[in-house]
Amino acid sequence: MDAYFIPILITAAFAGIGIGLLGVFIVGMRMPFIGSCISHAAMVGAVYASVLGISPTGGALTLSMMSSAGVALLPPNPKNMDANTGQAILLSLMMGLVFLAVGLEQGSRAELLSLLWGNILFADWNTVLVTGLLTLLLVAFTALCNKELQAILFSRSLAVATSMYTHFVYFIFLCFCGLILAVNLKAVGGLLLFSLLVCPAAAAYQIGRGYKAVLLIAVGFGVTSTFLGFISSYYLNLPTGACTVVISALLFMASSLCRLLFRLRQ
Repeated sequence: MDAYFIPILITAAFAGIGIGLLGVFIVGMRMPFIGSCISHAAMVGAVYASVLGISPTGGALTLSMMSSAGVALLPPNPKNMDANTGQAILLSLMMGLVFLAVGLEQGSRAELLSLLWGNILFADWNTVLVTGLLTLLLVAFTALCNKELQAILFSRSLAVATSMYTHFVYFIFLCFCGLILAVNLKAVGGLLLFSLLVCPAAAAYQIGRGYKAVLLIAVGFGVTSTFLGFISSYYLNLPTGACTVVISALLFMASSLCRLLFRLRQ
């Protein structure tokens, strides 16, 4: 590998850190469809922006932020419908809109398909700057609002009832979800972002003991997934996003097996 791959590897590292960190809270809240809705909203925005000849990243940012704001306004425990059911319906709508746009495209569909499946080879130094800045801001936000985020993990309803700042922190967290998932859309792909969001965090919960341990393990697994995903795709000539997600799933399987073996020895 030559110097051309340096910004790609740095982008992969930042993507693994940011998405792995987000996944801890998405999985911990037991509402994985939140991440799925936001990531697919970003994909819809990027696809339709591409069809209209607008910047795909701008479209992804716009729709992902709108989706984040909409999810933040949903009550913790809606009376008439389970929250996951509503988000699953929204996810179905997003998927339908994406494939509708693919069907409407009359010219080459290569760019649209790249948004669906991802290609980290698009990363350059500008991508490094944007993803790095957002990742650092997310880390700072997690450190500053650590108490509120832990309260949300324990019980969002109780957290909102006991602190006036918790709902605002939850809103900012979802905004970070929208921003980070949107800027990583081209690298990982809209259809695969959700898997990368869930698998490293779920694997960390299998073997981590304590809040800080889960955070560190999830970040480590996220970086490992993106690094090994790129390296395996480079040498095997396979899609980068797909390799990344497969490796993240294998990490989850390995972590689950380790936990099972540990329990059997006790």
